Amino acid sequence: MQRKPFTRRRFMATSAAVSASMIAAPFVRSSRAAGSLTIGMWDHWVPGANDMQSAIIKEWADAEKVDVKIDYITSQGNKLMLTLAAEELAKSGHDIMEFTNWEAAQHATSLEPTDDVMKQVLERNGPIDPSVEYLAKWNGAWVTVPMTRGSLLMSVCSRFDLLKEHAGIDLQAMYPAGKDATAEADKWTWEALLVAAEKLQKAGFAFGIPLGVTTDSVLWTGGMFKAFGADLIDAKGNVTAKSDAVRQAVDYGKRLAAFLLSLSRRYQRLGSAANRFVLHMTREEIGSYLGLTIETVSRVLSRFQREGLIGVRQREVDLKNAGSLRDMVG
Repeated sequence: MQRKPFTRRRFMATSAAVSASMIAAPFVRSSRAAGSLTIGMWDHWVPGANDMQSAIIKEWADAEKVDVKIDYITSQGNKLMLTLAAEELAKSGHDIMEFTNWEAAQHATSLEPTDDVMKQVLERNGPIDPSVEYLAKWNGAWVTVPMTRGSLLMSVCSRFDLLKEHAGIDLQAMYPAGKDATAEADKWTWEALLVAAEKLQKAGFAFGIPLGVTTDSVLWTGGMFKAFGADLIDAKGNVTAKSDAVRQAVDYGKRLAAFLLSLSRRYQRLGSAANRFVLHMTREEIGSYLGLTIETVSRVLSRFQREGLIGVRQREVDLKNAGSLRDMVG
């Protein structure tokens, strides 16, 4: 019996699953992929994750008699985002691409709608998380297919006992295990969080929220903006940054940042040096995190030492010229 040509759409119809990352057939050419596919995926930073993903795809490809080539593209230096942009402009590239965060919305006009595929997925698996649907749709239409590559539904780590003892915040009463949130949860606002943080500080307990230039260190700001009803861009793509809600969210962020900086100064007064610290990661772990080989990490650290930027003694690092290091990263 003659086998039907294998298309991008058939690939998504037979392989889609639900989570917070997404795949799409972004820049479809007039010709169809018959028997082969090229896939561009995020280079996962968890050791072994890429091997597991490759094994799953290979198992499927062998069963379907499809030749699949996978390129794992690092997110370091925004290379994955640059690849998406370049392939959109070229109208050529990978047959299947992985999207994270807001990339699906950014490239929605160049993506092939996947409503028919998602109809089958939802009928087979049931509804998915609203936040995932929000990221995977544009103007009411599915433009990507959610997949089990990685989850962006991140949470925080806190001490229930300390919050209850020193700030009067009973999170377990607000969010009882296995049950819906109680009416007490309505009192757990961003303002209440800042008040609780100040009380914990006075009691001598550390409190922190990530702030940085990496995606993971600022993901929480999206939830904070939404809590204030603040949208930088509306559903139609219009910039709405100049609004009272955005102004209130930014004002809160300024107060929170000031509080965190005061904590830093407090630890300095307690004897912790701002420019000297113990590096708990091995060079191999640093390389894995940055997408570099251990040899490259060692060469760069040695160059920094020769140029007088840092001093390294076993795992203790001394930032001798922090200003020059800041200039390097912009």
